[in-house]
Amino acid sequence: MTDYRQAETAPQPPRTTAAAPGRAAIVAAVTEALEASGQRWAWQGEVGEERRWAARTGPKDLDIWYAGEPSDDDPVAVLGRRFACARVAEALDRRRLRHISVAVETPAGPAVVDVTYGDLCVGPVLLVPGTHATIDPVTHRFTGAAAMADLLVRPVLRGRLPTRDRLDEARAAWADADPGHRRALAYGLTAQLGPAVASELIAVAKGAAPSASLPRRARIRLVARSLAPGVVAATWAQRRAVLPAAGAKGPLGLRTRGVVVALVGTDGSGKSTVATELHERLSRNGLPSASAYFGMARGNLPGVALARRVLKVGSTAPRPDDAPAPPEADRQALRRVAAWFYAGEYLWRYLSVVAPAVARRRVVIADRWVYDLRESPWPGSAAARVAEWVVPAPDLLVLPDAPAEVIHRRKPERSLAEQAGQQQRFRDLLAERPARHAELVVDSSGGTADPLAALVAAVVQAAHAPRRRPR
Repeated sequence: MTDYRQAETAPQPPRTTAAAPGRAAIVAAVTEALEASGQRWAWQGEVGEERRWAARTGPKDLDIWYAGEPSDDDPVAVLGRRFACARVAEALDRRRLRHISVAVETPAGPAVVDVTYGDLCVGPVLLVPGTHATIDPVTHRFTGAAAMADLLVRPVLRGRLPTRDRLDEARAAWADADPGHRRALAYGLTAQLGPAVASELIAVAKGAAPSASLPRRARIRLVARSLAPGVVAATWAQRRAVLPAAGAKGPLGLRTRGVVVALVGTDGSGKSTVATELHERLSRNGLPSASAYFGMARGNLPGVALARRVLKVGSTAPRPDDAPAPPEADRQALRRVAAWFYAGEYLWRYLSVVAPAVARRRVVIADRWVYDLRESPWPGSAAARVAEWVVPAPDLLVLPDAPAEVIHRRKPERSLAEQAGQQQRFRDLLAERPARHAELVVDSSGGTADPLAALVAAVVQAAHAPRRRPR
C-alpha cells in the first residue's frame, strides 16, 4: 500500500549555491541596464543605499525610480534575461504607484529589486510627477523636493518615521529645493492628505521634531485616499498587495499562497531527482514544502484493490513475467471500472493531502498528476476528462527531460521506443498549457549548470501571483 502522507520540510539556513549570483552582481547588472536605457533614473533611499543593500541579507528591497515605461529594455526585463527572476509584485495602473518587484535567488537567500515607473507615488498619493523629479546626474540621487518626498514622506506614509540620517538628508534637500517645487509639493500633500498631516510633514522638513503619531495619522489619510471614488477600483484590483499580509506573510515580507508543482514524465526522466533538489532549494529560500504521490505504479490505489477483491476479477498481486495473461474480457472490464476508481481516488487524494497543505501555504511537490489517466488503465476513458475537471489543475506543470537514450539507460525495464513515445506525449501535454501559472521543462541530463534556477523562480512567482494567469 502506498504511503500518501505528506512529508513537510521546514526552512533551513541558506547555503551557497555556486550558480546563484551575489547581490553585488545584481547591482552591477541593474546599473548597467539603467545606464544603457537612456532614461532618467535614481536610486531611492539614503545615500549609499545600493552599496548597503549589496552587503546585507534579508527581504529589504533595492528601490529604483525609472522615468521610462515598462518595456523589453527596462531594468526588470534586462534582469530577467540575465538571471532567473520571479515577479513577486506588479502594479501598473496609472491611478496608483506603478512598480514591479522581482526576486533573484542568491547564495544568501532571495534578493528583491523594486522598480518604480514614472510618477513618484505611495499608493494613490502622488508625491512628485516624474517630469518634475530632479536628479543628480553623477550620483543618480533625487535632489530638492523629490529627495524630501522620497526620504521623508514616503516612509511616513508606509507607517514609519525615517532614521536620523535619512531625516537629515531630507531636510538638507528641502532647504536646497527650488521654491516652486516646494510650493507644488506642499499643495499636493495638502490636497491629498489634509492640511494637518501635510503641514506637519513640511514642518518636519524644515527642522521640527516629528510626533510619534504622524505615521499613523498619515496612514489613515492614505487609506481614505485609496477608497476615493476615482481610485477605489484600482485599490480593489491590487487588494492582495494593499492589505496587510499578517499570517500570510512569506520570507519576502509579502502575502503568499500555497503552490502545487506537478512533475510528469516517463520512468527515468528524472522526476524524483528534481523533486528532491526542489525541496532543498525551496527550503533554503524559506519556503516550506510538502510531498504528494499521484502515480499508479506503487501497487494500486486502495479503491481499485478493494474493487478487485469485491468483484473477484483480476488480481491484487503482481503477476510474474512468465505467467499467462488473464482473459481479455476480464482485463477490459476491470480496466474500465478501475479508471473511474482512479478518478475518485485522485479527487480523494487531492482533498486529503494536497488541499490541506495548500491551505497552510506550503509548496506541494507532486510526483505525477491526474494526466496519467489519459493512458492507463483504459486509454480514452471519460474518467480522465472528469478527473481533470474535478481535480484543480496544478499551478506549475514540470517535465524533467533528457535525450531518450539517457532516460532509457536509467530505467531500461521498458523499451526505448515506448519511453520516447510517452515522453513526447508529455511534451505535447505541456503545449496544451493546462497549468494555472506556467509549464516548464527542466533539463535532467546533467548538461546545465543550474537546471532548477528557472523552476525555483517560477515557484516563488506563483506563490505571490494571482491564482490564475491571464490567457
